[in-house]
Amino acid sequence: MKLSAFFVLLIAVVSSCTPKIQVVTLRGSNVQPDKEGLVLDNDTLTLRYSFSSERGQMNISLVNKLNQPLYVDWKRSSFIIGQEKLDYWHDVASIDLTESTYGSRYSRYSISSIQGTVSKEEQITFIPPQTKVSKQQFVVYPNGILSLPGTPELIEEKPTWNPGRKKPVVISNYKYPAPQSPLTFRNYLTLSTDKDFKSEFHIDTKFWASDVQILPRDQVFSQFNGTYTLPVSFKKPDGFYINLPTE
Repeated sequence: MKLSAFFVLLIAVVSSCTPKIQVVTLRGSNVQPDKEGLVLDNDTLTLRYSFSSERGQMNISLVNKLNQPLYVDWKRSSFIIGQEKLDYWHDVASIDLTESTYGSRYSRYSISSIQGTVSKEEQITFIPPQTKVSKQQFVVYPNGILSLPGTPELIEEKPTWNPGRKKPVVISNYKYPAPQSPLTFRNYLTLSTDKDFKSEFHIDTKFWASDVQILPRDQVFSQFNGTYTLPVSFKKPDGFYINLPTE
């Protein structure tokens, strides 16, 4: 009897120490979810956002569907958290320096020189017709964990890493409309169909966390293949995850 009680206590302790994560699903004001992320698609372009990573590294891909060039002005484009504007482009250059030494095994003296290359991000990106460009620069939630107001719905699922386990995995699922979401941000792009930006237009996308789930990390990153459990990668292009501190 004491042995059974010990194993019950052991299982409880192990379960409480199981690492957990927050899985955040994003939605946007002018984009629709598809299998590759969140997309805005019209006669001019296809703009797609993907966030599938820890803390939400935002990947942008832009396809020019026109038969003429398309231009993006990164100086007048921004990633916006609350009322804080983060710029895509800064008027600075980076320098990569290397040192070279000249001489021979018989030389008493050697001559050293410093060589370098100066690089600078382009302010305006030229996109030829029927061409795609990509950009990756900002992280949606770089620090901390999301504070989740409200009462979650409790969902039970079979454990992905152990289908034979009778006890289900309990997932806390929070849902939010845009005005009540604990996470909102915007991405603002300035584009034009001419290089002088006389025909410029803007795309202002407002994002919010529409669903946040708290669940064991193994439920997302482990998969039973019929014989044993395999690690799997995070595949949710319309969302990201945050590791929770272990208790």
